[in-house]
Amino acid sequence: MQFVNHSFRIFLMFFCGINFLIGQSEWITFSSEAPLKFSVYAPGEMEKSVKSIKTAVGELQTETYSYQGTAEDENYLYLVNLVQYPEGAFPPDSLGLINDYLENSISSSVDRVGGELVYSSDLDSNNGKLFRIKYNDGGAVIKGKSFIKNDVFINVQVFTIQNKSLNDEMDVFLDSFKVKF
Repeated sequence: MQFVNHSFRIFLMFFCGINFLIGQSEWITFSSEAPLKFSVYAPGEMEKSVKSIKTAVGELQTETYSYQGTAEDENYLYLVNLVQYPEGAFPPDSLGLINDYLENSISSSVDRVGGELVYSSDLDSNNGKLFRIKYNDGGAVIKGKSFIKNDVFINVQVFTIQNKSLNDEMDVFLDSFKVKF
């Protein structure tokens, strides 16, 4: 009898493990080549869209890479936005200019969703920011990182609902973003 009981437990663990794996998104390393080579660990293939925007420095091209989650996922949207600025727009020694630009970008994101900035802090690289925004009367959250690399503005964001906002998948996505040289 003990053998049957032990075999049943093994079968049950195997069956539960298979069901758990089937329910999980299949994370992949997504890579892009232009305007900046990067990779990011994402829950699936990211879709690319391109548009031009008029700015004070002229017309700029913005590329957005997105992955739309499902209702069961921890996060409902993963984004990588890239904006190529003219060469020399952000000299590496102009930390004040870079910091001001990043702070204005985060402020614009807050305004765009009608939200509130929960926190913003410098990243170790001194040319990036980590931030968290709550919106929809506190019912939704954006967590993101913004950088400037080689005159390219990079904004990496994850969107979720408040009660799922402390999930590990947010940090996996954000922390996996790497610029390739």
